[in-house]
Amino acid sequence: MSWIGSLAIYFSLYVAICGIALGAVAAITQSRRFLYAARFATYAVLGSVTVAMAVLLHAFLTHDFSIQYVAGFSDHTMPTFYLVGAVWGGQAGSLLFWIWKAIAFVSICVYVNRERYQQFMPWVIAVSLTVITGLLLILVFASNPFEGYQLIDDPETGSGLNPLLQTPLMMFHPPFLLAGMATMTVPFAFAVAALLSGRLDNTWVEAARKWILIPWLLLTIGNILGGMWAYQELGWGGYWAWDPVENASLLPWLTSTALIHSLLIQERRGMLKRWNIGLMIGTFLLTIFGTYITRSGLIESVHSFAQSDIGPYFLTLLLSLTAVSTVLFIWRWKSLRAEQRLDSPISREAAFIFNNWMFLSMTVVVLFGTLWPRIKEMTTGMEVAMGPQWFNRWMIPLGLLMLLMMGVGTIIAWRKANWRNFRQNFLLPIAIAVVLTPVSIGLYWVLRGASLGVTPDTVVAVYAVSSVAFCYFVAAATLQEFYRGMAARRRAHSESWTESLVRLCMKQKRRYGGYIVHLGVVFAFLAFAGNSMKIEEDISLERGQTYTIGDYTLTYQGLHPEEHRERTMYIATMPVERDGRYLYDLHPGRAVFRATEEMPISEIDIRSTPLEDLYVALVNFDPQTQQAVFKIFVSPFTWFFWFGGVLMVLGTTICLWPTRESIDSLRPGHGNWGRAAVFGALVALSFSPIVAWTAQSHSDWGSAQRYRLIQASDTAEQSSPLAPPALENMLESDGSEAT
Repeated sequence: MSWIGSLAIYFSLYVAICGIALGAVAAITQSRRFLYAARFATYAVLGSVTVAMAVLLHAFLTHDFSIQYVAGFSDHTMPTFYLVGAVWGGQAGSLLFWIWKAIAFVSICVYVNRERYQQFMPWVIAVSLTVITGLLLILVFASNPFEGYQLIDDPETGSGLNPLLQTPLMMFHPPFLLAGMATMTVPFAFAVAALLSGRLDNTWVEAARKWILIPWLLLTIGNILGGMWAYQELGWGGYWAWDPVENASLLPWLTSTALIHSLLIQERRGMLKRWNIGLMIGTFLLTIFGTYITRSGLIESVHSFAQSDIGPYFLTLLLSLTAVSTVLFIWRWKSLRAEQRLDSPISREAAFIFNNWMFLSMTVVVLFGTLWPRIKEMTTGMEVAMGPQWFNRWMIPLGLLMLLMMGVGTIIAWRKANWRNFRQNFLLPIAIAVVLTPVSIGLYWVLRGASLGVTPDTVVAVYAVSSVAFCYFVAAATLQEFYRGMAARRRAHSESWTESLVRLCMKQKRRYGGYIVHLGVVFAFLAFAGNSMKIEEDISLERGQTYTIGDYTLTYQGLHPEEHRERTMYIATMPVERDGRYLYDLHPGRAVFRATEEMPISEIDIRSTPLEDLYVALVNFDPQTQQAVFKIFVSPFTWFFWFGGVLMVLGTTICLWPTRESIDSLRPGHGNWGRAAVFGALVALSFSPIVAWTAQSHSDWGSAQRYRLIQASDTAEQSSPLAPPALENMLESDGSEAT
């Protein structure tokens, strides 16, 4: 069936090119007939790309190894769950998935706005299909996922998927990131449509507002799930290492966050028009740029695809879009003058602008740190390392300033603040921060810090204390706004506190949904502060030996192997005690996949509480003596990072929650069905991080926590021919063996 898939993408390319012409003619002539034709061309591209996706999925599920892509990323031993994930596990499949998500989002936008924004929609269709045409050209001529074998016989089995990707989280993380980058096409198309049409007022902002929030939400979920994957699978005890591919997904998130805030100022005051158009164009170009560096071999990463011929194609697309966007931006520069000026540097507008400069500064730091080692090597031949310490040196103070201004921007007055505004809004949050910061830090030190023996250096301690203080300030400022809104509703409507909270969020979704996002950021920074006190140990233990880290005592009782269809698991048993009292058993493991025996991976076991995580990774072992090497971490407050991520997703979902009128417009005459569909989609999106975490924890191919219920077997003394390499070859202090 590979010929059907190839025919589908060829047909998609042809119809997309026709759709560009139809959309441009409709925009120039204002012809509704051509607009209808362009609209149906968009739907036709969606249908054709969907056929290609279905054919590729069918090829994986039926083990059609006559297709090179299927043979390269699957084998007969892989469970169906991971055969589905293998569709986007490689370069060609992920590009097809990108195109499918992009055209699906464009089609939804075209359908929802079929009766609105008619001055923009023809150009939106033309611009969107131009981007999709560029991606389809790359797919057709450089990375066809349906390419077969020419000079050799079809293999009888495949190479298998990278073991690091055979985890439930990788069924969620890449699709969300790819969807976030792909769906950025729509708001970009609205911005370019405004430049092409000359309609540079706030209409394009109103039209594109929610279409910007959706890719931001998808990128947020994707980055959180990526952090979960790194934390649970790579065995180095962290969730963000400033890896170049991680940075590639962070860059558009930073600029789109700045854009969402500055659009509020344009809507309210008619300011920052040039800034917003530039940010929108830059955000979209960063999604293409991130894809380029991932696929071109420009950078080295555990996430990146192998170097291939696709890099020059993506570079051509990136340069072409940059050139056209820049020319249009310069052409309309004079027409993008602000309607009003900044009244005072002490105002909410000024706080938003300063915050945007913080986001832009962080973007520059991440971009420079990602590219400079490669640029230096290409120009001078010298290798330069820009590791986590370099990034943290710059990003921590910028992040703390951003956090502080997030609280200030919530409660400072519009136009110009005065002493009355300061007394009413600032005194209580400042007092709470001043009082609770030393109290909470001292209490934690008495209860846990002294027991763990944490001794951070002076600079780290200053940053941690500042982070806690700013978290209290922002949380108090935000909760103060909630309290005032709820109290006003209770006075006016005699509602309960719970009812007033729900109705407040539903009546002013953007405002209070944004406040919930801010609370999520506060919890994330609390986790960052706690992680500065993380304890890390690399140890080698013999059977029966104990080790103490902080006030935890771990006893290594030995290993036993367990056979599965696609791998062999070696499971360690480690009872954990504190102050002589038994707590629980940990079962870290080591997995050896039969398709890639040279690449064993660690299966981490984690006991997580809001206070701290106890994290153990089995790095390697000797099957004869059962001597084993472990990485052990005690990481305070990591739980709050995941909780903060859930709050960010929840808050954004509230911002996106549609009105009854907008839902009914999706399906005229079928409003109830439309409401049910949108409700289900938003609920699923809100709880996707929880679903992914749960699947990871309870899957047969996920976390080693499930081995807590396994009883010791008679095979614990046996060795296996699939045992990993020698013990001394695997002990790495930085966890790089997992990558």
